[in-house]
Amino acid sequence: MDNKGGNTIVRAEVPMAEMLTYGVDLTAMTQGRGSFNMEMNHYDLVPAQLQDKIVEKARAARGDVKEEDE
Repeated sequence: MDNKGGNTIVRAEVPMAEMLTYGVDLTAMTQGRGSFNMEMNHYDLVPAQLQDKIVEKARAARGDVKEEDE
């Protein structure tokens, strides 16, 4: 955290999913005085257990049925 001109500047790396509601949360926390900007930093691997859930959800949304090995 840095202080600049009476303002606190926070720099952090967070997953994009965590940023989806950040604007609303920041407005609520700062009574509308806070602002933020974000930029893409990098892609990262998804943990295997999360990857499986994401793939299953995408297949279900498309109507694909999970094939079972015989």
